[in-house]
Parts: sequence; C-alpha cells; structure tokens
Amino acid sequence: MRLDIAGRLTGAVLALAAFGVALPAVAQEQSPFKMNDAKGAKISPERLKLANELLVANGEGSSFDTLIPGIIEQAAGSFVQANPDLIRDLREVAKQLAPQYEGRRQEIVQILARIYAIQFDEAELKELLAFYRSAVGRKLVENRGKILDAGLAGIQAWSATFTREMEAKVREEMKKRGFTI
Repeated sequence: MRLDIAGRLTGAVLALAAFGVALPAVAQEQSPFKMNDAKGAKISPERLKLANELLVANGEGSSFDTLIPGIIEQAAGSFVQANPDLIRDLREVAKQLAPQYEGRRQEIVQILARIYAIQFDEAELKELLAFYRSAVGRKLVENRGKILDAGLAGIQAWSATFTREMEAKVREEMKKRGFTI
C-alpha cells in the first residue's frame, strides 16, 4: 500500500510538471478547455495522469508525431509562391528546424489529456485503460490503421456505386420531366 501511495504521488507530480510546462502556451488559445470537468470539479493530477496513460495505451499520443514537422514544412512552404527560387533552401530550413521543435509535441498530448480528463472521470479512465491494455484493446490499436484503410476503401467503393445509382435515378426523374441527360 505504501508503494501505491508513493507511485501515485510520483505520477501526480510528473503529471503536474508536464501540465505546468504546457499550460502557459495552451491556456491563451484553448480557453474552452479549462481544468474543470463537465460538473465543474477541478481535474485532479491523478485523473490527468490516467488520461496521459490512456493516450499511450490507445496510440493517440503518438498519432501526432508528424504534426510538428508538417506544420514547419507548411510554414516554410508558404514562402515558396512569393520566392520560388528559394524552394530548396526553404525545405532545408524546415528540415533543420523540425528537430528543434519536436519537444513541443508534448503540448499536443497535454491538450488531448486534458480533454480526456474533462470527459471521463477516474473510474471511466481506468476502465478505458483496462480495455486498451487488454489483448483485444492492443489488437485494436495495432490494427487501427488497417481497419481504417479497409473501411475507407469500402466506403469509397460504396460511394462510387451509390453515385452511379443516383445518377441513374436523376436521369430517370429528369426524363419524366421531358429532359434527356
């Protein structure tokens, strides 16, 4: 029991430290997501810690790994139209800057952790963690990309079929009105 309390205190301190680093940058831009839950209760460090653990377990914490390099590339690329001769230099600058700002990814994770901590209480976060740490939860995380790709391919095929069906129905209805299209 003593180790459990020590572990919780250590986790709470780490969660607060991580949140404290991200808070100033986020607080000004994300005012809708304050540190209170839906009932107005203050979000506890333990709840925030659980939310962070959930982001690791469900894979969402790493799903933004390419966001910072992408934003940097986009920022550098925004100068290409006005300066097309500088495209190579702008790309090099983007590559050079990316590693320097990689540490800012934790700010993104903290935004998500806060949102999860607001939406779910401690018991719910523990249930979610139990699921994502189970064999079927890990299988879901490992296969999410394949599932989404297959789903997207299926939806695109369905959409193409549905579009052809609707085109035929529109032609049929327009023919009733005396138009051949």
